[in-house]
Amino acid sequence: MAWRPHNNLIDGRLDNRTPGKVTGWMRFFRRGQSPLKAVFDLAGDFHEDIRGTELVLENPELSDRNAELDREGTYMEGFDPAQRGTVGDITAGLPLGRWTEELAAKLKAQLEIMWRANGISGAKLEEQRQEVDAAYAAKIAAGEPYYPYVSYPYIEWYSDNGRVVLELEPSQVAIVDVEASSRKEKTAAEMVADRKKRAQAFGSFMSGMVRDLSEANRREGGDGNVSGIVIE
Repeated sequence: MAWRPHNNLIDGRLDNRTPGKVTGWMRFFRRGQSPLKAVFDLAGDFHEDIRGTELVLENPELSDRNAELDREGTYMEGFDPAQRGTVGDITAGLPLGRWTEELAAKLKAQLEIMWRANGISGAKLEEQRQEVDAAYAAKIAAGEPYYPYVSYPYIEWYSDNGRVVLELEPSQVAIVDVEASSRKEKTAAEMVADRKKRAQAFGSFMSGMVRDLSEANRREGGDGNVSGIVIE
């Protein structure tokens, strides 16, 4: 389960102006208590639409998510005020223009690196190439906008207290120094490395969640064998 404190968010700033690092702070509303201020020290970068910039966050319609979940107390109970860990997917949901042949070639270069790393070759590799060629050609023909991740502000990170996700409205996010996002383009290898780090962070989160469930099962007299699915 992921923390989803978008209702509790008051305001905040996230700074990616130092490559490979995201710092900043956020304040969260807590029902019946004073606001919680969390500070950030995360490894990683924003997505290409805002990489190298600073985000300013604001939520004018505060509420405690526990009210929505019909629970007592505050949703932020147990949330660590020191958020140290790894960046997940962080985007403002801005398109990087339309799909083009040049863009498709860049994305295919990333896929080729991933396919080789995963040991895909021969007929299977050719099949995947053809599927990607057809999918990208359709997007180019339709003139679709290209989004690095999703078409709305999405802020995700992994810290000692687990995975945290904020899904916001465009009006809640302002970008400082937006031109910085185009100052240094990452290579295909660097983009693949970023994707691997995000996948590893998610894998570690899932492994930890299964381990905790297994331990809880044993404490309740079970054999520790558990299975689960990701619930968004």
